[in-house]
Amino acid sequence: MKIGIDASRANDEKKTGVGWYAYHVIQELKKQTPRDVEVVLYTNKPLKGELAELPDNWTEKVLRWPPQRFWTQIRLSWEMFFHRPDVLFIPAHVFPLIHPKKTVMTVHDIAALKFPESYNWFERWYTLWSARVALKKLWRIIVPSQFTRCELESLKVHNVKKDNVHTVHHGYDKRYKVIENETDTKQILNKYGITQPFLMSIGRLEEKKNTVRIIKAFEKIKNEYKDLQLLLIGNPGHGYDKVELAIKNSKYKDDIITPGWVDNYDLPSLMNSAEAFVFPSLYEGFGIPILEALACGTPVVASKGNCLEEVGGDACEYVDAENIDEIAKAVESLLSVEFDLKKGLERVKDFSWEKCGRKTLDILVK
Repeated sequence: MKIGIDASRANDEKKTGVGWYAYHVIQELKKQTPRDVEVVLYTNKPLKGELAELPDNWTEKVLRWPPQRFWTQIRLSWEMFFHRPDVLFIPAHVFPLIHPKKTVMTVHDIAALKFPESYNWFERWYTLWSARVALKKLWRIIVPSQFTRCELESLKVHNVKKDNVHTVHHGYDKRYKVIENETDTKQILNKYGITQPFLMSIGRLEEKKNTVRIIKAFEKIKNEYKDLQLLLIGNPGHGYDKVELAIKNSKYKDDIITPGWVDNYDLPSLMNSAEAFVFPSLYEGFGIPILEALACGTPVVASKGNCLEEVGGDACEYVDAENIDEIAKAVESLLSVEFDLKKGLERVKDFSWEKCGRKTLDILVK
C-alpha cells in the first residue's frame, strides 16, 4: 500500500495553526504507520528540520514548480496523473483536481463563508469551492471538531454521506507544560520587552480574532490593575487598520506589546508567565491555543457558542465575544482568585497528537 501526503504547509518556516496541525500529524504518522506501508511526502521545496527525518519506508518527493502559484492544481495534479498513490492525504490545503479515488482531506473550518471580508475574492471562492467539492466527491473528510462538522451544513451540499465525515480532535505540543525554570523564562520575557503581570492572546491581529475588543477590555481592566500589560502575538490580518487605530488611541498604548510572529520555542515560557490567556475569537475550527494555555497552568477566557467550549470543557471561563464588559469582568475574576490548575491539566489529557495520528491513520488505511 502506498500513501501520499501533501507536506507543503507542514514545511512552512513560519507555521500557524493549520501548518502546525499538518506538521504534528505527519510526525505522529511516522511513528505509527506500519513498516509494510510506503509513504511519500510531496513538497514544493526540500523538507527541513525534523520533518526531513524519515523512516525507512518513507520518502520525500520534491515537486519543483518555478511559477509557485497553483502548485497543487498543476504540479501535484501532474504527479497524481503519472504516479498515483493508493491513498492521498491533504492535511492543510485544497485537493488537486487530479487525485486518487481514495483521497482524504481535512476541512478545518468554513471561515471564508462566515467572514468573507477576511479573504480576497479568489481565496474565498477557492477554499469554499474545495470544501463543497470535497464533500461531494472525496473518499473521506476529516474535521477537527463536532462544531465544524455541523458548520459544513452551511455549505448546503446535498447528498453528503455523513459516514464519510470523521471528527478527529487536534492535539497540542507537549513543550507546553508548567515550567519551573524562572531564569530561562525571565530571559525570554526580556527578549520581548515584557514585564509581569501581563495578559496574552495569540492569533492574527484582525476582526475575526476579535483583537479590538480584547484591547478595549484591557483598557477597562487597567483601571484596577495599573501594572498590567497586554501581549498580542500574531501578524496583521483583515481589519488590522482598526486594531492599529485602537492601539494608537489607547491611553495605555505603551503597555500593549505587539511582537508579530513569535518563535514557537519561546511561546511556552510566555504562556507560563501570563496571568491569563484571552481568546474571545469570533470564529475557530478548533482552538489549539486553549489547550496550550491550560497545559501551562494558565487560566483561559474564551468565547462561547462555538468549538472553543468543545475544546476547553469546564476548565475555561466563557464569554459573549461581542460584549467588552463581559470579557473584562471574566478576566478580572480570574485575576482575583486562585486558578484551579488541576482542572486544566486534567482537561488536556483528553487531547494529544498521538490520538490524532492514530485516528487519522485508521481513516487512511481502513
